[in-house]
Amino acid sequence: MTWKNEYYELTRQLYDALLVSEYSSGAYDAARAAIDEVINNAKAPDEKLNAYTHRIMCLMSETSEYGKGAEIGLEILSKYGIDIPLCPTKTVMAKEEMKYKVALRNRSISCLTTFPIKDDPLLTLCQQLNICAMYSGKSDVVKLLVWKIIQYVLKRGSISSNLAQILGICALMYVKLNNVKKSNEFATTAQALSLRIRDDKENCVQATMVVCYAMCLLQPLRSLTGPFLQAHKDFKLMGDVENSLNGLNGYAQCFFGAGCELGPIFESKLLVVEEYCRNHGRKSSLILFSMYRQFALNLRKPSTSSNPSELVGEAFNEEEVLSELEGSAHSQTLRDSSSLRVQLAFVFWNEADMIDLLKILETYDFQDQFASRLHNRLVFTGLAAFAICHKKGYASYTALGEKCLEHFKKSGSVNARPVYLFLKSMKSPSRDAFRKAIEACAKGNFVNLEAMVNERYAAFLREEKDVAASNECIANAYFLYQDWGAHAKALQLSKDHDFLKKAKRKRARSFVNTIGSNHKIASRTVSNTSHDATSQSQNATSFSFNSTLKQRKILRLSFGGK
Repeated sequence: MTWKNEYYELTRQLYDALLVSEYSSGAYDAARAAIDEVINNAKAPDEKLNAYTHRIMCLMSETSEYGKGAEIGLEILSKYGIDIPLCPTKTVMAKEEMKYKVALRNRSISCLTTFPIKDDPLLTLCQQLNICAMYSGKSDVVKLLVWKIIQYVLKRGSISSNLAQILGICALMYVKLNNVKKSNEFATTAQALSLRIRDDKENCVQATMVVCYAMCLLQPLRSLTGPFLQAHKDFKLMGDVENSLNGLNGYAQCFFGAGCELGPIFESKLLVVEEYCRNHGRKSSLILFSMYRQFALNLRKPSTSSNPSELVGEAFNEEEVLSELEGSAHSQTLRDSSSLRVQLAFVFWNEADMIDLLKILETYDFQDQFASRLHNRLVFTGLAAFAICHKKGYASYTALGEKCLEHFKKSGSVNARPVYLFLKSMKSPSRDAFRKAIEACAKGNFVNLEAMVNERYAAFLREEKDVAASNECIANAYFLYQDWGAHAKALQLSKDHDFLKKAKRKRARSFVNTIGSNHKIASRTVSNTSHDATSQSQNATSFSFNSTLKQRKILRLSFGGK
């Protein structure tokens, strides 16, 4: 094909279409050949932007070398007059932040939502660079890039449809830095922009999913399961495998964190996505979703293993999988499996496993760009640490528990209060501490945590020789575990406590009526204990709502699709 003057524009357009087609089909070598052809022959710098962007995308899709992608992206960006150092100094950061604030003129970035929409290939390049910088841990580069982009947009007087995703990535970065105020500002602006680009389905869905990840601090986890699941379905229809799997991962993390009801419907979703992973050669994702399914099975069914806190069964075998992995793949899989196992160990109260798993988990940082994943890991790391630190010889785990407690105290998340009060009750057990934790879990509709805190309260009351009240808490926990779908745990309780065979529930909890509710929902039970004991227990569980954490404003998250 010739690049002569009379055929130049046609040739360039055909090569642009070719490189996109080859990249989309996974033929990265052919895509790179087309990319080089465009870069070497295109005359104007703007005509090379699509090729430069796909050069970075090929690198990310084929090798996931985000650090190298960020380095290449910054080098390309410098050709267009935007100079950002790979390792910016404090002086550079302060200078650029001042320029950014001057450009905004004391306005919020929400002012961008009123700008007309006009797509710009330079912002598409910035979008890919933003992703590379984010996933390679270069938070300062993400900040500088977004500041530069906002200045560029303000000067240009129009926005691009992919600006929503760029701002959403920045919101994610602020989530990682525990800056709730900034995360809120960028996430809400990204969400407002995504509503303006409904017709651009791909950018709208991408922006909405990124906003969902950022909103894990700002919204109840239960309310985000629907948007994540819808994003998974939409990306699957578009043929975007990577983002489709990210959507279902977010769904599963929020599902577990919120204590949504376990059962065959949830497991069938995981089975379908496991087959999807096999068909597209996504081994790491296949391992992750198989691990999730085994976790759910361990809670729901009596384990085929003698130890229900081991991830061994029909869906997953942790020891076999880890033996085949090495490097970062081994480290990340061990982190994820240990996070799930420490939860199982706490639920089934396996102190030996809790100790072993804490030794693994304490080696990982208290940072993660996915707030829901970090939330789930730190909840049970903290609970297990406080459960073990009271044992002789393990007082050193108090510091780990304190670190988790401090994280939830400062995170500003709407999901933090029940966890914070549960951790406090485990750290310093008392009737008042446990009652407050039960109330907070019920108000937040965290059925899983409410069941666990009732069981721990029962153990505390047994030590205080208050058998009647302890039995009432055990009965509450028994029915709450059934509500959660953790029937294997409920069966364990019924074997350990004979009186549960005669326990009856006055009123079953309705998941349909309680989703999103802020009212207290009591799991009322009647056992074979006396009427006086029942009355005493009911009186003991009535107390006032006394917040020790700032309550964040809950934002309505509407998905981009109809």
